[in-house]
Amino acid sequence: MTTYTLHIPTVAMPKATNHGLAPRPASLDGKRIGLLWNAKVNADIYLKRLQELLEQKYTSMEFVHRAKPTASKPMEPEVFAALRDCDVVVTAFGD
Repeated sequence: MTTYTLHIPTVAMPKATNHGLAPRPASLDGKRIGLLWNAKVNADIYLKRLQELLEQKYTSMEFVHRAKPTASKPMEPEVFAALRDCDVVVTAFGD
């Protein structure tokens, strides 16, 4: 008689926590804005247009552009480190 070992690939789910919304800055003037592209089609176009609109409305902003290798993978540590110093980060998804 053959014996089989059955592995059940489940884990206990962590408890959900509610952190609420991040505080909103009163203005974007002089702020550092991170723009994260997730490599999906048209998301880069959205982020470019968003930057243009923000530059028309606010002054002296700095933009930090970063990209993920694909939408299905998390961002690399160096991308996270670059965005961590931003006052505001916007990500976009396309298709």
